[in-house]
Amino acid sequence: MKKMEFDLKGIKGVIHYVGNDFVVCCHGLYSTKDSKKYVEMAELANDSGLSCIRFDFRGCGESKREFSFNLDDRVNDLKEVIDYIEKKFDDANYALFGSSFGGMVSLSYGSEDKVSSIAILSTPSHVQFEGYEADIIPYAEKCSHVMIMHGLEDDMVPYQHATAIYEKVKQPKKILFFNTDHSFSHRNERVKALNEAIKWFKRYFTSIQK
Repeated sequence: MKKMEFDLKGIKGVIHYVGNDFVVCCHGLYSTKDSKKYVEMAELANDSGLSCIRFDFRGCGESKREFSFNLDDRVNDLKEVIDYIEKKFDDANYALFGSSFGGMVSLSYGSEDKVSSIAILSTPSHVQFEGYEADIIPYAEKCSHVMIMHGLEDDMVPYQHATAIYEKVKQPKKILFFNTDHSFSHRNERVKALNEAIKWFKRYFTSIQK
């Protein structure tokens, strides 16, 4: 595994490189790329032959720029990262792994651009805070190859949000529930979810014509 850091005009991240199939991690609203789930995803993905990218959205972790909870701003950050991947690596393929608001970012991006697959955790179907509202359902309706995972003990985003998203995404799709909370803080359940996501990613990476 080769580890590379990048700084895209203030958007900072890390590439764990083993090949040109990439899992791009999108963290939640106030989280960072260094959350346990993304560090563990990088390790497990590499062990399975997949590269992984962890980055901080604007105003989070090591990244600069002004913090924003606007969905479009965060999608633009993700676009910058993926554009960088495509320029740096020939024939790059990528899947998206998003948690909470990062899952909304993943679905929004996936509705506009081709990704091999998407896996989301603890993702709300809609949000409303500090005068800002976002509804992910119109984006979800345009997405396929989506795995939706949610904790049954999530008291921040009830699991009904997961079923609402599942009903709208296109086939192929899958939904799984785990005995854990919003952050997937129970390690055994978190690792189960990460491994399920990796299996999902590998299934659709292998279907791409190289």
